[in-house]
Amino acid sequence: MQLANQTFYLSILIVLLGLMAGFISRQDGYRTAKFILYWPLSILFLSTSMGSFFIASWGSKFFLSLANISLIGGVICISLLFRSWREPITRNVRLIAGGAFILSSGIYLYLLFNGTTNSRIYLLNSILILASCWQLLELVKLVGRKVKAYQIKVLMGIEIAEIIVRLMRSAHLYFYTEANLGSLYQEGAMGFSLRVASILLLVMTCVLITNYYLEILWQEQRNNVRSIESGMLQSLNALSMVRDNETGNHILRTQSYVKKLAQRLKEMGIYVSELSENAIERMTKAAPLHDIGKVGIPDGILKKEGSLTPEEWAVMQTHAELGENVLNAAKLDDNKHVKVLDVAIQIAGSHHENWDGSGYPRGLKGEEIPLAARIMALADMYDALVSERVYKRKWTHEEACEEILKNKGKRFDPAVVEAFIHEQPYFNEIANYYGDS
Repeated sequence: MQLANQTFYLSILIVLLGLMAGFISRQDGYRTAKFILYWPLSILFLSTSMGSFFIASWGSKFFLSLANISLIGGVICISLLFRSWREPITRNVRLIAGGAFILSSGIYLYLLFNGTTNSRIYLLNSILILASCWQLLELVKLVGRKVKAYQIKVLMGIEIAEIIVRLMRSAHLYFYTEANLGSLYQEGAMGFSLRVASILLLVMTCVLITNYYLEILWQEQRNNVRSIESGMLQSLNALSMVRDNETGNHILRTQSYVKKLAQRLKEMGIYVSELSENAIERMTKAAPLHDIGKVGIPDGILKKEGSLTPEEWAVMQTHAELGENVLNAAKLDDNKHVKVLDVAIQIAGSHHENWDGSGYPRGLKGEEIPLAARIMALADMYDALVSERVYKRKWTHEEACEEILKNKGKRFDPAVVEAFIHEQPYFNEIANYYGDS
């Protein structure tokens, strides 16, 4: 039995040290969580307790007392931690918790020298049950106030289980032990099993708390990435509009067209694997950057009112590759989670490629052209046709539809044209609603 005890407590100690190492490695991130101090204190107390239980199996009263007093400190710190999730810990609460710790430790030390092993087990079970009741009360008050409510509910279930197991252990000791225990480690199989179950439930609580904080960090990191992404896209959009003749309504229209075409393709069961909700959202966000390469085109060409010469047109065509270069330069080395720019690079560099391979800058053909760029190509052309430009008149919706149908399988992906046919009334509605007046 002694070997089983030593093996068990050593295993638990290793787990707790692993949790502590994980905390230390992420301490910069954990600083954003309020009152995090109680968490490392909890692990420190519990690790000390498990290590002391391991050593105490050789008969040391000092380490046995250290083990149980540290266990009391650990569960009290967990109680304070749960309270801190709900509201700041006041001075009075800290004084009450500190007083409870000192009183419990004092009673335990008295029983260590003047009481029996049974009396000490009853005392520890009573203290741990009261601590679990406090923790359960704090968790109940948290339900509905935390984003990760399911974790709070799981923790509540564990606390209830801990209370039941500790009550069972006290009842077993009272009703089924014929003689008083001379040592904690003389418990039979049932008593040992209940003690193991109690400690395992406590470790499960620690693991769930660790997971809770990891999710907080992950959510904060995700929010930070989104903020960076949003700010970057707004800056790039502003840069694009400063140099382009297009209006803000052009951006609104093309975004709407791209989103609707992507959604229709998905409904038709076409390119479904490439059109998840996230992928469609990224296409929509990236759409306004399709002509950002025009920042590198000279004003004499970009703002020319008449037709471009062949030489000028050749320079204008370079805006696709320039757009790729600008967006690639905007990417951060560690910006692995910002995928909108990846889509924007595809759109900027390939939205003038044609399905039949006659486009520019690389002469890509068919599905060699990224799907987002194929969708953008149709959306951009429709908007150009139905909008007035210095070099052309405004086409009617019907004329634009006819032109797009003529280019099915030539300039445009046939599947994208089919999606357009289904959505062309929506295109007309958006063109009128966000028209350039």
